[in-house]
Amino acid sequence: MDKSDAMPPPTKSQEKARSSLSSDLNLFSANGSLGATSSGGAVDSGYESRGSIGSPETTEPNVSASLGAVSSHQRLVDEAHCYRMDHRRRGKCIIFNNKDFDASTAMNPRPGSDLDAKNMYDVFQSVLQFEVELFHNQTTMEMLQRVAKVAAENHHDRDCFALVILSHGREEFVYGRDGFVKLSMLIEPLKGNGCPSLIGKPKLIFIQACRGEQFDQGVNVSDAKPDDERPTAEKSYKIPTEADFVYAFSSAPGFFSFRNSTRGSWFIQAITEIFKKHGTELELMQLLTRVNRKVAYDFESKSDNKEHSGKKQIPSIVSLLTKELYFTKKK
Repeated sequence: MDKSDAMPPPTKSQEKARSSLSSDLNLFSANGSLGATSSGGAVDSGYESRGSIGSPETTEPNVSASLGAVSSHQRLVDEAHCYRMDHRRRGKCIIFNNKDFDASTAMNPRPGSDLDAKNMYDVFQSVLQFEVELFHNQTTMEMLQRVAKVAAENHHDRDCFALVILSHGREEFVYGRDGFVKLSMLIEPLKGNGCPSLIGKPKLIFIQACRGEQFDQGVNVSDAKPDDERPTAEKSYKIPTEADFVYAFSSAPGFFSFRNSTRGSWFIQAITEIFKKHGTELELMQLLTRVNRKVAYDFESKSDNKEHSGKKQIPSIVSLLTKELYFTKKK
């Protein structure tokens, strides 16, 4: 090699800069895999970029490219903060499908509800591995009696319990075939003081019913990212009787809930799609948040009646859970 092509020895300042860069790269590599570099220079990884390594003027490679989102398989799961889901059986799921109503209630039939019932039956039996019992057009007394009966069962070898109600409703009430019943009265037998074998176990309540007569007009937005809040549970020898319930309502309090006569309700359509895709992978709150987003973003009412057209809907999650819930597959 000709002398004119030789690189001059590095100065002390250059050696210091290279040493600092090498340390930064080693530290970054120890905290996450960099993955492969694309043709455009971006680094494909499961960690979010936090800024550039080195200054813009450096001639060294820039490793601060976009790094993507954390894979669900890289999520930290602490078993101490998760419900036990390794009992012999998953649990029982009761579905009330009230489609037709007595004339005295002045309630119209609910076309599309049978499809909702079928979809929820499939999700809870085939995907989540529950023992499902489906009941059609129940009176309020029959609904109360069936919940009381299942509450009296021994749930010691079950992970949890689920109740699905498909009916007409209004705030705090749901309809049986012959009238309405307060939701709190229906749920009462399942609480800790009424069903000892379900104490400390999750009780899931899904309700497809109107909660009022208001329509959500919707607003124009570009995008929104929900905050990720992960509450922690503390050990206790005494827990509230209301603990370990989660209520998934099809709409916000006071609002109308939409149902398509041929495809079923928006809420159940979203549950069916999300749970069939991710039901055994994601935590319950993640599943329900995705359901919320799908209903909120992917559905809008269309009607010849202008007052009913162009309306939106957002489901409502009320969680009294004390741990995270994963529907891990049973063998």
